[in-house]
Parts: sequence; C-alpha cells; structure tokens
Amino acid sequence: MQQTLVGCAFCDAPPGTETGKAHTWGQDERVTHPICVDCAIQTEPDPDERDHVACDGCGLVVDTLAALTRFRVELGHLEGPLQLCARCSPGGLATYWTRDLEEHLVATPAE
Repeated sequence: MQQTLVGCAFCDAPPGTETGKAHTWGQDERVTHPICVDCAIQTEPDPDERDHVACDGCGLVVDTLAALTRFRVELGHLEGPLQLCARCSPGGLATYWTRDLEEHLVATPAE
C-alpha cells in the first residue's frame, strides 16, 4: 500500500503530522484540504461590531462573511467551521461567492 505524505495545507506542519479534512465549495465541486489539529482549533473571538466577522487564522476583520472562505473541519472528534481570509486560505479564494477582501477590510490584527 502506498501512502502519500502531506502536511497541513494551512500551515507549514511537516508530512506525517496528524491531519483531518477541511471542506469548502469551489465553483463546481467540493474542495478538500488536509488540516492539522493546531489549525483546526484556532478561533478568533467575535468582533464588537454586530455585522463584522474575524478571520480565524489571523484576526483580520471584514464587514461581510462573504469576504472570507468558510471551511467545514472534520478531525477525529473535532468538528466545526473555520472562516479564513484569502491570506490564510490555502490557494487564496476557494469559493465562487467570496467577495474581494480589500473592499471589505475593516481592521487588521494588531502586530
């Protein structure tokens, strides 16, 4: 049996790292990426503004959820959504309904 060694698509975790799957929808089909535990459990608290949404990867805040790519994560007993900006999402924008990030940028994370 041949095994393909892949790391996490969301960070530089090396091949052999325990991974699960992160799913989102592309224009015509479902897109799946390997995701490690550290990336699967990252979350940013909700921003103070009611209509603003934070990227779970870096904390960047946008004024519409459609400016982020939403992933459904499945990793062992972990299951739930991640919302990532084009900078944190592997391959950039993965969904056809994702809007231009720069137009909807509200705040960048504090360095």
